[in-house]
Amino acid sequence: MGSLDEEVVQGEPVSGDVTELRREHARCDDRISLFYAPIDTEDEAHESSAESIFDGLVTGADDNPRLYKLLFDIDQKLNLLLKHMSDSDGFALPEATDVNISGGGLRFVSKESFTEGALLRIKTVLPNLAGKVDLKCEVVRSTAKENGTYEVAVKYLDLSEATREIIIKYIFATQRKQLRSERSIPTE
Repeated sequence: MGSLDEEVVQGEPVSGDVTELRREHARCDDRISLFYAPIDTEDEAHESSAESIFDGLVTGADDNPRLYKLLFDIDQKLNLLLKHMSDSDGFALPEATDVNISGGGLRFVSKESFTEGALLRIKTVLPNLAGKVDLKCEVVRSTAKENGTYEVAVKYLDLSEATREIIIKYIFATQRKQLRSERSIPTE
């Protein structure tokens, strides 16, 4: 398996002017809530209070995916209110962010830069399947953007096949949803 960098930039010309990127894993763009933090190699067991609260918010999501989907939609609609509350008392919930996710890695936008090779713990719930995912990742790239944020690409480390399957099912479900949405838009 190649590194995430190889997956992103590796391409072979096919017919005509088209270049098809050949990747090992399917991928999709979506907007999901992420909690991410550097892994302290000396004390990996220590969790921040925001991380503990995030775990509490997603407990039980695997039990009832339909209910979780409805709650996730409500949560997105109340995001501004939660942001206001978090700003006023110093408490921070993970905000939804644009991601590009695959079975081999994840790309997301961060307010902070990470060094190549840094280890991150990423926790999220995949909305369409309500699959709670806890990932140990290695930063393969952190690129500054014009707006002062950073595009961070990570590859998964020590990912179980069961967790990879949850991610892949989520990707295919999201791709189906996006295709249905595109087909329902009337063309002029």
